[in-house]
Amino acid sequence: MPKIVDREMQRTSIREAARRVFARRGVAGTGLVHVAEAAGMGRSSLYHYYPDKASLVRDVARELLEDEAQLFAAVASASGSPQARLERLVATVADLFSELRGLGRMILQLWASDVRRFRPYFRRIREQLAELIEQGQREGEMDPELNPELTAAAVIALLDGMLLQCFVDPVSFSDKDAVREMMVGAVNKVVKP
Repeated sequence: MPKIVDREMQRTSIREAARRVFARRGVAGTGLVHVAEAAGMGRSSLYHYYPDKASLVRDVARELLEDEAQLFAAVASASGSPQARLERLVATVADLFSELRGLGRMILQLWASDVRRFRPYFRRIREQLAELIEQGQREGEMDPELNPELTAAAVIALLDGMLLQCFVDPVSFSDKDAVREMMVGAVNKVVKP
């Protein structure tokens, strides 16, 4: 009886292996042979799912962006006041830094490889945050003088900038609780009236 393989499950397994290898070797220093080995399969088997490295990198990048966009959407639309949701978003992302730090090399290389790929993603999360900020302004929780779109961009810049610093200098940012508290405090200073 032939072995039945769930194609999408296998592709997910390959992408997970690719993340681990990209994190360790970088995108440029990784070949499909490295990913196949990490996924526990032969290179020729991997080609049935990903015919080349570019298609695998595209899928890994898409998956990372979708995961982060879903996180932003879930926290932004959760219950609670706009201020509480914004604080929860910043705290949640800060808590992910230790996990994402291992992917820093890969994330930087993906950003540098094709910035156009990231534009729609950044626009979408900026819009979600801007809506949250506008709601906070209407409810009197956030400074009515703020430009919601630019403030959303500044919050994203804080998150991405701290992630970059945690990747470059993990020892200096190893106190997860202190990083989270600082980031929530910084965002509150910006948005509160």
